[in-house]
Amino acid sequence: MPAEGVPKGARRMVDASLAHETGDPMLYLAPFMFPARLALERRVAVGRYFTAIQRGDRDELMALLTPDAVTRWPQSGERITGATSCVRVHESYPGGPPKYRVNRITGAGEVWTAELVSDYNGETWYGLSVLEFRGTRIARMTDYFGQAFPAPEWRRDLVELEVASA
Repeated sequence: MPAEGVPKGARRMVDASLAHETGDPMLYLAPFMFPARLALERRVAVGRYFTAIQRGDRDELMALLTPDAVTRWPQSGERITGATSCVRVHESYPGGPPKYRVNRITGAGEVWTAELVSDYNGETWYGLSVLEFRGTRIARMTDYFGQAFPAPEWRRDLVELEVASA
């Protein structure tokens, strides 16, 4: 077996029949990867995805998304279908995409999450993205957003306050 953990015959099959269709052999190598390697590829892809959004890196976004990727925003009832449409939405934000930082990436198997804190026109927003993979590419995202608000007075003695900046 090669050092990458892919059976030799599987690699030839992938290289010969599937990689030429998309230019992405990693998408099809996923079934042959060791679980730890696949998890690492997906974790890295989540980080690359959010970096590419902020940089406006169309090529990177298109490489990370499956052609039929879907983005869902349940709070506004929107659904964006197809990688090109997903990228165009990010490119069309008035004034550019919100500035944010990824606080945490967690996941296993095909489902991963990213917790974000955003500065959107001077206001702090919190976000959670649920990303679903097909191979090593993102096939579906569901994003939830919430604006920061002060804790209610009635529970001040019951909680600790955290301060997060965008």
